[in-house]
Amino acid sequence: MTNVNKTMSYIGLFFVVFVWGSAPLFTLQLYKFYSPTIRVCFSELVLVAAYLFMARKHLKEFDLSYLKIGISTGIFMTLANICQKIGLLYTTPAKYAFLENLSCITVPVIMFILARKKPKFTTILGCVVCLFSTFVLNGASFSGTAFGVGEILCGVAGLLYGFNISLTGLYAKKLNTALYLATQSVTSFFVSLLFSILFNFISIPTQAGARIIEPIVFSLMPSHMLFVILLALISSALCWTIRTNAMKHIDASIVAVIMPFSAAVTGILSVLAGTDTFSLNLVLGILLGLFAIFLSSFDDIFKRSAQTENSLLKLRKYFFKKYLLVTRGIRFRYYRHRRSLRKQVLIH
Repeated sequence: MTNVNKTMSYIGLFFVVFVWGSAPLFTLQLYKFYSPTIRVCFSELVLVAAYLFMARKHLKEFDLSYLKIGISTGIFMTLANICQKIGLLYTTPAKYAFLENLSCITVPVIMFILARKKPKFTTILGCVVCLFSTFVLNGASFSGTAFGVGEILCGVAGLLYGFNISLTGLYAKKLNTALYLATQSVTSFFVSLLFSILFNFISIPTQAGARIIEPIVFSLMPSHMLFVILLALISSALCWTIRTNAMKHIDASIVAVIMPFSAAVTGILSVLAGTDTFSLNLVLGILLGLFAIFLSSFDDIFKRSAQTENSLLKLRKYFFKKYLLVTRGIRFRYYRHRRSLRKQVLIH
């Protein structure tokens, strides 16, 4: 069953990559009706209801461990989203995407610090190639190398996403997935609500003058609300459940490398939709992304399971015993033949 679970986990992760890669094409339509942080709050309410419905038979299992992990990962995830949105105002999209995917580098480091889990060479190489693939996907050219507020915030977002992935991979494996995600969503709702209120009153300097970071915009149109609900159920509730379950069978470092490939899916769909142009960077970025996934998951895919190792050990022991019996019989017949020859020589 272990190999079956692992195979299904990989299939599930690639499904998540496809959904998250196509989601930006739909979420862009919502910015006219909902401010980003308010949309997160609304989506999190939908997610809490969905997760509690899925976990309705396991509510008695809820204890302090869910609060410890769910609140921690929820704070990291929400702060990462906030840093990401503000950072984009002060940097270029290429730097934004590149620094956001720093999580694929930070996850092995965090896993080593928190659990002393030493990453394998292929995993480290896969992480580096993954980060380079996002660089290629976004034009392979940064106009200038100076790091300002925007670059720092996007880098912090990548680090915070890394903590979310690492903590989930380390401590959420034995928890009920729906209960854990419900706790994370409740945390995300309150943190997002707090920042949405703050952002509505805090002004920032821009070239056009001071402006509010994020004015509160919320549409009560049934069609708009239904769109947010469906998007939350598919791209968040379903995909987060699949990803969290997959991390019970696949190392967090590998998951951190697979997830950024959604940028390639976004690029392909943007070309098909006519909102972007086909380029060599897109092809090279996709190939590098696939190569990074192969490198990071190489040991995980091709390593032998404990059950297989035990079977091979028993098989070796069996053949070794047969070898001893056969060789013992051969030696016995050999020495008996030599004794009979000696007796014949003595008689003559």
